Amino acid sequence: MTVPVNVESIRTELREHLAGILYCELAEIDDDATFTELGLDSVLGVELVTLVNARYGTEETVDSVYDHPTVNRLAGHLADTVPAAGQGAGR
Repeated sequence: MTVPVNVESIRTELREHLAGILYCELAEIDDDATFTELGLDSVLGVELVTLVNARYGTEETVDSVYDHPTVNRLAGHLADTVPAAGQGAGR
């Protein structure tokens, strides 16, 4: 079974990853707050990018966290760059 890859599913997974990395509740993740405002530093940014690359089969660098500094913006970027559903790294 393939999981649809779209901006909504990516946003949901980013929020889940961030909550885990930042040791906070999902409700504390504001999709429009910058990652810095949420408490993400460069080390944790690398951890987030590593999870993203493993999940979606991408080759993002930590610069993506700074170039697309909110959950909404990073989700939009990934939706444009992630291979089509069923062709990526899958769960």
